[in-house]
Amino acid sequence: MHAVHELPPITVTTRDFDRLVTFGLDAYLRGESHADFLLWELKRATLCPPRALPGEVVSVNCRVLYRLDDEPGVRGHLLVHPHDLTSLPDELSAACPLGTALLGLRVGDRMPFCDNRLGTQHVVTVEGIGWRFVDEPVPGRTLAPRKA
Repeated sequence: MHAVHELPPITVTTRDFDRLVTFGLDAYLRGESHADFLLWELKRATLCPPRALPGEVVSVNCRVLYRLDDEPGVRGHLLVHPHDLTSLPDELSAACPLGTALLGLRVGDRMPFCDNRLGTQHVVTVEGIGWRFVDEPVPGRTLAPRKA
């Protein structure tokens, strides 16, 4: 496994930031081990409006393709807010260590993180971004009232 000497910059949408800070503070007060890493990453994030997020940046509600350590295969998950988890096997919480490590990275970035359950160190590399769900209205579009 190749070491990461400098943490890559991360970009997070203002909406994801607000929701994850609220979740992270609650988790911290409950004594959950993942909260410190989540809050630390959010503290160093650059913020942008949801519609201005570059297409190569990992965000909540996007499918991310990544490589863990030096594994030959690529994995893929839908990164979701922890309150939005639905138990689907391809979902990954943005609050778990791997999800937090992926949040805000660009394709090609490498990020170290620690698996809290096992206490093992890993490095994740973003290989690609799949589809992204945007849950905000598109500016300038409104629904016309239906005529009876």
